[in-house]
Amino acid sequence: MPPGATQTAARPAITPSASPRLIVVSPHLDDAVLSCGSLLARCAGSVVCTVFAGKPVEPLRTDWDTASGFGDAHEAMDARWQEDERALALCGAAPLWLDFLDSQYGVPPGVAEVADALEAQFRRFDSCLPVCPLGLWHSDHELVGAACRRLVSSRRLAGCIAYEDAIYRAMPGVLKAGLTRLRDDGLRACFVHPRAFGAAARSNAAAIKRRAIEAYESQARAFDSFPPDVKRRERFWRIESVGRALNGPNGAGAGRR
Repeated sequence: MPPGATQTAARPAITPSASPRLIVVSPHLDDAVLSCGSLLARCAGSVVCTVFAGKPVEPLRTDWDTASGFGDAHEAMDARWQEDERALALCGAAPLWLDFLDSQYGVPPGVAEVADALEAQFRRFDSCLPVCPLGLWHSDHELVGAACRRLVSSRRLAGCIAYEDAIYRAMPGVLKAGLTRLRDDGLRACFVHPRAFGAAARSNAAAIKRRAIEAYESQARAFDSFPPDVKRRERFWRIESVGRALNGPNGAGAGRR
């Protein structure tokens, strides 16, 4: 547990179903819905594991929380946990919050520490298909992406599906840089359609995502409305170690060795 984090957010806020379809890693409380909310709506019963969901001991005041309409970090995190519960419930998913602190609240954890924490959750939900962020631009996203790459490159995780981090993927050169990091770590990235890893067709998935995004009211205030990239088509990549095939659901997913 990182210094200053609380214990209370480490358990699921809603008890997940016995065999959720996906375990989706989210850097912050909103990233999974912004980046792959439609996928979550198509794979009801999934779990969203948010890495930076801890509350600092001290009621810190940050510019972002102020812009979000909060007086301090305690008020912010209490409200954001509630927003996350509402948003994920709309998608048919359950939240699971880790205790690491958002970088605005203190010194970030190391890549190895985050990798170990995620590996524990992947083991806990070992019947689920792991879905991770590419880890683009924002330091917290890059850290989580690096932790996921470490698990795959070390073969502690056979592979995963990666989503393009909404908002940041639209910045010039950022997506290309993220894919280059995968190659530098000895990983292969192949574009994949959600049907290939078992996502059910659902005509109202985009509408569900829109409603779920609206649940993150405080973040919309800070952004002065979410950037248009969150409305673009979700895109996914199959990630594996070079020379290793994935043997997940429908032959296109990923799981533990």
